[in-house]
Amino acid sequence: MEAPDTRPQDAQAVSNILVLGGGTAGFLTALTLRRRVPNTRVRVLQSSKLGVIGVGEGSLRQLPGFLHNYLGIDPKRFFDEVGPTWKLGIRFKWGERGDFNYSFAPQLDVVHPHPDLPRPLGFYCFDEMEDHCVSSVLMRNDLVYLKDNSGGMDIGDDYGYHLDNRRLAGFLERYALEQGVEIIDDIVVDVQTSEAGVAGLKLESGASLDADLYVDCSGFRSMLLGQALDEPFVSYRGSLFCDRAIIGGWDRTDEPIHPYTTSETMDAGWSWQIEHEHRINRGYVYSSDFLDDDQADAEFRAKNPKVTDTGQVRFRSGRYRNAWVRNVVAIGNSAGFVEPLEATAIAAICTSARALAETLSEAGGRINPTLQTGFNTHNARSWDSIADFLAVHYRFNKMLDTEFWRACHSDVDLRGAAPIVDYYLENGPSQLWRLTLEDPICRFGLDGYYTLLVGQRVPHARLGDMTLKEQAAWPKLKEATRRYAAQGYTVKQALDIVRAPVWQWQPQNFSNS
Repeated sequence: MEAPDTRPQDAQAVSNILVLGGGTAGFLTALTLRRRVPNTRVRVLQSSKLGVIGVGEGSLRQLPGFLHNYLGIDPKRFFDEVGPTWKLGIRFKWGERGDFNYSFAPQLDVVHPHPDLPRPLGFYCFDEMEDHCVSSVLMRNDLVYLKDNSGGMDIGDDYGYHLDNRRLAGFLERYALEQGVEIIDDIVVDVQTSEAGVAGLKLESGASLDADLYVDCSGFRSMLLGQALDEPFVSYRGSLFCDRAIIGGWDRTDEPIHPYTTSETMDAGWSWQIEHEHRINRGYVYSSDFLDDDQADAEFRAKNPKVTDTGQVRFRSGRYRNAWVRNVVAIGNSAGFVEPLEATAIAAICTSARALAETLSEAGGRINPTLQTGFNTHNARSWDSIADFLAVHYRFNKMLDTEFWRACHSDVDLRGAAPIVDYYLENGPSQLWRLTLEDPICRFGLDGYYTLLVGQRVPHARLGDMTLKEQAAWPKLKEATRRYAAQGYTVKQALDIVRAPVWQWQPQNFSNS
């Protein structure tokens, strides 16, 4: 006798998914769904008339593992067709120190095995934050990987990618087709709604489309979640004042390919530099409340005289209250956006796409309200944790004394970062109560916060609290680290190595996913 179906009667059956929007968000989501729920029909509706915003893109350290382990994309093919370069972290031209390295490898909450250095390294880095870890030495010397004992290349997994957004989106579209994703080229002219959410899409061609589940990857327009379903928007304006970006760049000549993204303080915001093999991409993220567009363009060009044509992007930082409403799930910029200071855009897409795919897989294609609530709670905390972290960048950056930065120092709301900052101010970069301070959903961790606070020379109550043994051991450790990391490969040399026919990628090169 067949067992009765005890699943909730209001569970939503999902066997047909329509992703609205291509680009990085749409195709990464479609590929993730095909990977985890292979028996589900997945279609992407995009318009070739809309195109892709051509900006340089940086990633966090989890992206290589997500692409090559979780999605199974061959790294050799990816390097051939997308042409990424490696990113060990961010070089901040920021704070009273003037500059410091924020690497993806653990930095300041590490306790070194040296017997005379019993505390986390952050306690020793306030006066001088160089040569304290291997990754920082590599970054300072424009080296990306160490030479191993046999003269080969020692690749770990503490790196992300620099990517050209157009090449990435083109590759993902081709790969999605190979994986059985259906792609429709058309434009939505009307969204039909019902009590269930979206009832169907009317297209410019005269055709209509419907699905069990709609994934909104329409970017800032948020055509389904924000417009059709009118989901409320939660603004981060109290912490993140910037709302516009100028983008530009130039063809690389003899400039070194840095193994990091540069984030440089500007009069009313900050400027990025992203490293491609044959091009340098620059952008200026600024607040229109403090600088008009012409002034921003003039400052950007004065800083970057090689820049040719420029473009502008307008945005608002925040998220929708819920990303999954009825039969619509928003992923990427249609669900939320925080400015690109920590290059979290692709990471947010991967996190949400994976969460959706795992939910569908776990539920056997039948979605109930508690699963949607879990997804929405995770999504909200994920976006909020990014905003919290970025607020620390602005509150304590005292490199420039301009109207914008004075407003940041006095008015930026630290939000959920306040307890970590308060703890640091009284205890320094201590690990003692990290389990009560860290949110497991936050991708930056206590080490990320401490790197920012120490990097910007935010004083704490434990300054100067170093024993004579620590004072003697600390410079010796830095000298040993400097010598160990001095021999390595530049990005150009490393690219030549991985392109050689004999090179073999190893699974441990992509263990972070």
